[in-house]
Amino acid sequence: MTTKEFLNQPFELQRLIKIKEKRIQCYRELASCPASPSFEPHYAATRNTKAPFERYLEKINVLEEELINDYAKLEYLKHEVDVAIDGMEDPIEELVLRYRYSKLMKIGDIAREMNYSHRWIKRVHARALEHFERSHPSSPSDHC
Repeated sequence: MTTKEFLNQPFELQRLIKIKEKRIQCYRELASCPASPSFEPHYAATRNTKAPFERYLEKINVLEEELINDYAKLEYLKHEVDVAIDGMEDPIEELVLRYRYSKLMKIGDIAREMNYSHRWIKRVHARALEHFERSHPSSPSDHC
């Protein structure tokens, strides 16, 4: 695992969490909508006795349990990344990495927070990644 992949783990997990939250929202909407009756005659060998909204409620419960685990894992990954960032030589680089990978802030938000230009923060970020990779060459592979 490269340094960038190690640092981006919380971002990837956050993305998956957002997808699951959207799916839960869709299932809630489907569960609250009445099912339309079917007027077509058809034969079903095994009749489904569950109401349609019950399937959606079951899916919601499964996804919510997964989300609980994902949130716990996200906090663990953020802490792991935060510990790896500790001890950077340049405090500005350390702060930029901490904002970006522990607090999951966008570059533009970091620039506003630190009162610097977007371009300058991008340069500091690139430099910080190089220094992080040099000072922590084995840390990403140790955490796998």
